Amino acid sequence: MALLGEKCDRCGTRTRNREDDRAICEACSQEMALMVEASAESERLCPVDGQKMTKEIAHMLVIDRCSTCQGVWLDGGELERIRGGAEEAALRSMAIGFTSPFA
Repeated sequence: MALLGEKCDRCGTRTRNREDDRAICEACSQEMALMVEASAESERLCPVDGQKMTKEIAHMLVIDRCSTCQGVWLDGGELERIRGGAEEAALRSMAIGFTSPFA
């Protein structure tokens, strides 16, 4: 094992996490769990054009997207989770800006 951890087999990020005797970072592990969850969900039809929607992972959420009109369907509470994640990222960026030396 490397001093800083092995590289994740999926994305190359350094990690000390392992699953099934393979290096995998926490983000990839969560994404894979979401993909398994998505495969168990029932198919949905687009409310706009009635076409079958596909499952996608965005912001660590399973969303439904219409391949025809590109419309997106969010389940209850998912918009709030996206907003919360965006706010957290903005605050983290501001904090880094305040602690970095000015050029």
